[in-house]
Amino acid sequence: MKLLRGGFPIYGFSLGIIMLDCKFPRPKGDIGNALSFQFPVYYEILEGISAADLIYEGKKEAIDLLIESAKKLERIGAKTILTSCGLLIRYQRLLAEVIKIPVATSSLLFLPFIDAFLPINRKIGIITADVAAISHEVLRQVGLINMERVVIKGMEMCENFKKSILEPSPPFELDLERVCEETLSIGKKLLSEEKEVSVILLECTNLAPYSKDLRKSLSIPVFDVIQLATLMHSSTNVYFDD
Repeated sequence: MKLLRGGFPIYGFSLGIIMLDCKFPRPKGDIGNALSFQFPVYYEILEGISAADLIYEGKKEAIDLLIESAKKLERIGAKTILTSCGLLIRYQRLLAEVIKIPVATSSLLFLPFIDAFLPINRKIGIITADVAAISHEVLRQVGLINMERVVIKGMEMCENFKKSILEPSPPFELDLERVCEETLSIGKKLLSEEKEVSVILLECTNLAPYSKDLRKSLSIPVFDVIQLATLMHSSTNVYFDD
């Protein structure tokens, strides 16, 4: 006899993703495009909440909605949770305290792992949406001890990325090729200025579509949020054979 266990309103997914309420395009490879995954995901949108509300202003109503969204995903059957912006890492501990399932707010959680396997004379290059939003305190929160192990470059001065992602406006267009070129340029600049960099970590979830191009161009490992999502899914998946 084969018994099915119930208790949830919907089934067939293990990964729930909390999304900021953004309107810019999300190509395949972006966490906000369901085609980026080889398995079903469930999206919970923080309606009316922008990145600024949580990252720069820390509005109470935004934080409350973030917490409630995590609880809702757990309640409806998610086995693990991710968020759509790596800079939400500042809420990692908070979310981990209010739910009982694994939660990963950022690809920055890869840092201790990379730090452990990287030769001691090499460095990690982090490409972020906004370099001003990542402090040493944020990196300590994810378990990084030696700050000299990382070099951080931001995309905030890249014209097309800034226009499409950081300051989007109607008609909400994204020039995929130009943003890819800007991302490659930042990656090359990292390696030219810091010869010890031998791994790239993409903090920004909107840069994941360009991971493959970075690997080809720079010939070094590149980590992103889609890899993190796949890891979280595979460790909690009870529905499909991977």
